[in-house]
Amino acid sequence: MSRQQQTKNVARGWPRRWLCCKLSQTMRLPDDSDAITPVEDLFVYHIFGEPPALRQWQTRPETYALEVRGLVGRPRAYSLKQIRESFAPVSDIFVLQCMTRVHWARVRVKGVQLLDILEAVEPNPAAFKVALFGGEGFTTDLFVEEVNAEPDRFLLAYEMNGQPLTADHGYPLRVVAEGKYAYKWCKWLTAIEVVDHDFKGHYEGKRGWSDKATRGLPVF
Repeated sequence: MSRQQQTKNVARGWPRRWLCCKLSQTMRLPDDSDAITPVEDLFVYHIFGEPPALRQWQTRPETYALEVRGLVGRPRAYSLKQIRESFAPVSDIFVLQCMTRVHWARVRVKGVQLLDILEAVEPNPAAFKVALFGGEGFTTDLFVEEVNAEPDRFLLAYEMNGQPLTADHGYPLRVVAEGKYAYKWCKWLTAIEVVDHDFKGHYEGKRGWSDKATRGLPVF
């Protein structure tokens, strides 16, 4: 059984302890190796299953849209084509790591800076957080102050390891949040909402996990 299949089985309800022990015997810490992880070896968690529209996005990419709304002067919706053509592409290597600190990967992603998207819609000066919504119902959030201060850390990715995102890893668009655990890397991103209050996503609000989600630190 592959690592990816084992991790999928955990998401389906198989014993989590067995998986963690199995993988920890062979995996090293992210900082121990600079090798790129093949996409087929990445860990996979589908918290709420796949988005109902995923197959449609795959066969008809023009039906996908990213809505940017909230405290902005110019709310709008972007197609994947518009995102790729209207904003400067950036590419870099990032560590994607589960909060268990057992499952991790080093991947090269390509996309656009989240800050470029935000600046295009003219956020209100009172903006405090960015609420992120996945097409399957998952939510998370980022602090506007962090995104402004270190824009290179926060991307909206459409490629991984030189290829379009796969369905398992968030096609057509997912968040990249360097230095943060994977629950900040929202997959199947369909909406960004700029807010002036302390919005908390699924794990941050319902489970009380760290809103900073700093990689390497406990989340509760």
